[in-house]
Amino acid sequence: MKKSKQSKESVSVIQETINYELEPEAIIQTFDLAKIYNITEGIEIRALNGVSISIKKGEFVSVMGPSGSGKTTLLNMIGALDNPSHGAVFINGTNVAHMDDERRTELRLKEIGFIFQFYNLVPVLSAYENVELPMVFAGRPKQKIEENVNKFLELVGLSDKKDHLPSELSGGEQQRVAIARALCNEPSILIADEPTGELDTRMGMEIVNLLRELNKELNQSILMVTHDPMIGALAERMLKMRDGKIIEIITK
Repeated sequence: MKKSKQSKESVSVIQETINYELEPEAIIQTFDLAKIYNITEGIEIRALNGVSISIKKGEFVSVMGPSGSGKTTLLNMIGALDNPSHGAVFINGTNVAHMDDERRTELRLKEIGFIFQFYNLVPVLSAYENVELPMVFAGRPKQKIEENVNKFLELVGLSDKKDHLPSELSGGEQQRVAIARALCNEPSILIADEPTGELDTRMGMEIVNLLRELNKELNQSILMVTHDPMIGALAERMLKMRDGKIIEIITK
């Protein structure tokens, strides 16, 4: 912890003037990413402290670390859900750090699919209606919506349960609906935050193996946070975090 001497305005200037060296094959790239929370005057917590990573198109990467290590904060930065205090986040060659809200919303709709630990399904909507929501928000044509919803419900093995409410589905089935929803706008990136956290070991393995199959079939990049070493080891590459930093990278 230390005193912060840099204003929000000066951070914005830094974002605009640094020339970042992008890797041609990287779909996600972060540079010296930091997220600082001011607790009280003169005291700050660094949730992220200089994280630089690169993820290629079609790569499946897991992020592991103890509670408070910065895993979810990193996902929030890459998913354009929050702004970094310092550094840059490039998605498909575009720096999304400090984008305005309208551009960030558009980016999330078109480029990024989200899978959450608690499914986040709308309880009064059927599986079909939950999956179509992102496409409706994106203003996609009705025919394309119907085509994609049926396609991705079939891919996750739930064609026969498209009219079921979330309460009529098991935990694993609800997560499959959430995966279909994340895929329906055909994003280039999937972000999964503890996707097996509410499932037993067998179902958790089934869900991650499904993600692996979809990753190969659709060639989407997946960034997955997990606390389970068995789940994390199923990815092609594992990033281990502690105290807001990447401390180890394990590649198969």
